[in-house]
Amino acid sequence: MTPTRARRVWVHTLGCDKNLVDSEAVLGRFVTRGATVAGSPDDADVWVLNTCGFIAASRADSWDALAELAAVKGRRRTLVVMGCLAQEHAAEIAARFPAVDVVAGVGNFGAVVDAALDGAAGPLVGAPEAARYDGFADRPLLTPAHVAFVKIGEGCGCSCSFCRIPRIRGPLRSRRAADIVAEAGALAARGVREIQLVSQNTSDWGRDFGSDLVALVTDLSGVPDLRRIRLLYLYPGHLSVAAARRLLSLPKVVPYLDLPIQHASPAVLRAMRRPPDAAAMADFFLSLRAELPELVLRTTVLLGFPGETEEDVEMLADFLARVEFDHLGTYRYSPEPGTPAAALPDRVPDEEVADREARLLDLQAEVALRRQRGRLGGAYSAVVDAVVPAIDVAETLGALREGEWAPGWNRTRVAFVGDAAGPVALARTVHYGYDLDGTVLLDGGGRRPGEWLTADLVAVTAWDALAVARPDGNPNGGGAACKPV
Repeated sequence: MTPTRARRVWVHTLGCDKNLVDSEAVLGRFVTRGATVAGSPDDADVWVLNTCGFIAASRADSWDALAELAAVKGRRRTLVVMGCLAQEHAAEIAARFPAVDVVAGVGNFGAVVDAALDGAAGPLVGAPEAARYDGFADRPLLTPAHVAFVKIGEGCGCSCSFCRIPRIRGPLRSRRAADIVAEAGALAARGVREIQLVSQNTSDWGRDFGSDLVALVTDLSGVPDLRRIRLLYLYPGHLSVAAARRLLSLPKVVPYLDLPIQHASPAVLRAMRRPPDAAAMADFFLSLRAELPELVLRTTVLLGFPGETEEDVEMLADFLARVEFDHLGTYRYSPEPGTPAAALPDRVPDEEVADREARLLDLQAEVALRRQRGRLGGAYSAVVDAVVPAIDVAETLGALREGEWAPGWNRTRVAFVGDAAGPVALARTVHYGYDLDGTVLLDGGGRRPGEWLTADLVAVTAWDALAVARPDGNPNGGGAACKPV
């Protein structure tokens, strides 16, 4: 390892957006030490691989990425491996890949940078409680400059039978409100206008020291220049209807909630060690939707849990059809070492899990399209995330050309839809979380990332939308309320 010359850093992040924030924090520490952020691996002296270890598939991706980087690293570069996989498999990584110079776990960002730049020795994989938040406020962003993920806590206080996150990341440790608000203020001063709050269980923020999420988000709503606050990774059963109403009533909180339900069969939920009252869970969503029909709901479900039956899947399908989530993510069960679920009998065959997943995704496409139809013809505030050549989004443009159109609109009225050469703006109304959901496509001529505008939604598929910007342009408040204007 070259101790002091490595000054251009490239990071590759696997896994969730919480991991992305950790990568940004490490980059921030490198920059503090005088390093610069490289735009590509070829331009970098230090490679940082931030791994994921959530389930078997994510671990396989991490091992594959590690093998690929180790094989081409060369002798003049420094290779750092950190994150969830490294937290549990540091010794194996060091033994299998001599090309790896630094193995770190979660947190300990300063030690990672010292080891990479100075060759400093020391234990870099310790208890997950050592994770620190220093440097989050002034970190380089791996997102567009106008949007950022803000990590409000580490670890998890739940004991879901299938999940190893508490073993990897430790118990719940909420960040102090003053630090989070200061970070949001610093980000806003740099031009960030939307923050997406993340943690392992956002609903539980503050429970470890006697506060709650409503108090935190109320404080964040007072940060000048922020336009949108988006809440991700809430836990059904840990957020009351009253608390959700208070959160959604705050002026900068968008009407968008992400609550991974995992399942809707009481038997499966009980085996997962999650709240088994699916009826109460449905009432929670439906009560909020009755008051706020535009409320966007996102969830995740786990399929193939041991003992899951066809009847259980039908219960889940009925639940999804009744609640009508706008966005649905699915993943397949894998037996995680050390978890109670790994010892359960009655594993569901892989082909059956795949079939169940396909059926639910077909159902979700119908549900999502119904929700999208209700927005056709409406005018909404949107922010441009990027401007790209049309060829980069040709498949999405093609699907929208054949999608459903608002009355009075068609392909001939929206010229850029058929222009294979022109630029296309990738934008988001409040219906879409950054790097989570679909996108809104607009004519990219003259547009720039971070631009706010008012746009009419003129065509939709189940996942994406096509919009035409209004000539009056920039809306006054950023459109946090997501109502037609």
